[in-house]
Amino acid sequence: MGFAAAWILGQAMLVLTAATRPDHIFGFRMFPEASTLEIRLWRDTNAGAVVAVRGDWSARSATGQLRHFSWRDRVRDPVLGTVDARVFASYGVDAQLARLGHALDDVADHIADDAETRRLRAEVIVRKNGGAPVRVELASHARSVSE
Repeated sequence: MGFAAAWILGQAMLVLTAATRPDHIFGFRMFPEASTLEIRLWRDTNAGAVVAVRGDWSARSATGQLRHFSWRDRVRDPVLGTVDARVFASYGVDAQLARLGHALDDVADHIADDAETRRLRAEVIVRKNGGAPVRVELASHARSVSE
């Protein structure tokens, strides 16, 4: 009896707090959000900000070799992996922006051969439910790079 009451209370708390989570998990939404986003990827370097067209860039390694990097090598999600094109924000804008923040950090952590990139940034144009475009900027954590 006590276990059943605790389980029901736990489930009720998950449902009642769904709005506080970016992906609204455990919350019911009769109609999905009809929002889009367009991601533009940037690299902060000592020379300034450089756009990574379609998520691809070349940078020198610590040994001076020119290396090619691609956002899609790590980010395989069809929404977040699409750079420089408008896509439907599956699961809502808040969920995709939270996931994008994690993706920026993950890619920054896995480009060890890039001796130029100090931080990755994403400039996102959000159109929430057909409304006016809003610009949102997200950034990865800073990378310690030796040149």
